[in-house]
Amino acid sequence: MLGDRERPSRIRAEQQRALVHEIRHEAYAYAPFWKERLDQAGVSPASVHGVDDLARLPLTELDEVEDPASLVLRPDGASIRRRGDRGLALRLGIARLFGRVAALNERMLEPIYKPIHWLVQAGLPVGYSAEDLERLAELGRRWLEAAGLRRGDVLVGLVPPGPNLGFWELAEGTRRSGVSSLLLSPVPSIEDVAGLRPTVLAGRPVDLANLLEAAAEAGVHLDSLHTLLAVGEPLEDGVRDRLEFRGDGAAVLSAWAPPGVKSLWAECRGGQGGLHTSPAVELLEVVDPLTGAGVAPGEEGEVVWSSIGWRGTVMLRLRTDVYATLEEGRCPACGRTTPRIVPTSPLPALAAALSAVLDREERVSLWQIELRTVEGEDELIVFLAPVAGADLVDVLDELDNRLSVTQFVVLDRSELDDRLVDHGDARVVDLR
Repeated sequence: MLGDRERPSRIRAEQQRALVHEIRHEAYAYAPFWKERLDQAGVSPASVHGVDDLARLPLTELDEVEDPASLVLRPDGASIRRRGDRGLALRLGIARLFGRVAALNERMLEPIYKPIHWLVQAGLPVGYSAEDLERLAELGRRWLEAAGLRRGDVLVGLVPPGPNLGFWELAEGTRRSGVSSLLLSPVPSIEDVAGLRPTVLAGRPVDLANLLEAAAEAGVHLDSLHTLLAVGEPLEDGVRDRLEFRGDGAAVLSAWAPPGVKSLWAECRGGQGGLHTSPAVELLEVVDPLTGAGVAPGEEGEVVWSSIGWRGTVMLRLRTDVYATLEEGRCPACGRTTPRIVPTSPLPALAAALSAVLDREERVSLWQIELRTVEGEDELIVFLAPVAGADLVDVLDELDNRLSVTQFVVLDRSELDDRLVDHGDARVVDLR
């Protein structure tokens, strides 16, 4: 597995090699969903030579997946011989020759490929093989190391137990790193937590804030606390402020990932705002969410995620709905060279992109976006008030050519002001 301080050129070269193998000899060979998708896009495995070829595949959304099992790698003798890795096909041939196929399955294929552990993300079961769990444990160890944890720390976890990524990467990461941990319910007794003298608290952002505020009201002090790990969901600015205020100098670090992504993205100690990713197991693109086209390096757009090296469930070009920039090179806080995601808007990616376009349109004096679901289909409505004297037909024609929306609704300024007041001045209203 790639280290955390590799040269960017080596990261790109290894990702290129791994992606070609992933598409040619794993996803296409063993996962029905990806074979069908590649065939429909007219992309033959042999034509994939690098990262640039990934753009020939359409973007993927989780709600397109009707059968979660079709995302899982399930090699058998026939598929290994036809499209699998040559080395694996050779081993299978030798095993068949000597009557050792059952042993090969048990000792090699099942640990690598068989999903033995399942998480549920946005309603989708996501499978992990035995090797995947070891990979998750190592990534968890690296996360905790970058957060400044050491073997002498005592971690109390409040992440809800269950089939969620935050809980399992925390549990596996503490095990691998040798950090003492006790994983409790999200709403534990304040006295019980204080009695454990934790140096680290990990939990959902609001749960951590509520615990610290309750402790302050009760006069309970957590004198040993030096780190707060906000796990499982994006850390909003207001909640970060609450944690920093009540944390009495403890570092506040975020770690989360969108549904479908198989390991957490995490802030390092001192690197607030940038989420380190793991280039050994994931490849990231940033695209214009309105067109799907890649953006120039350093520009903001929607993060698109592809798995590398994971077995069990695999993903290619998964839309994350995260609007961000991607920073490469050495992190000024920790020195690691893993690519960092810097979210630039808390809005869903499409709404963030629409907002940017509407903000730049001088002929629109005020606007509001509304997201709704009608008969199971998502709709996006743009309410707008044109500036005085603007050619309304030209404005709508140009916006219609640039934006993929369900409907434009033109109001006068006073009507749109009233709509904004009714929705608490929110420029984006999500009614889904």
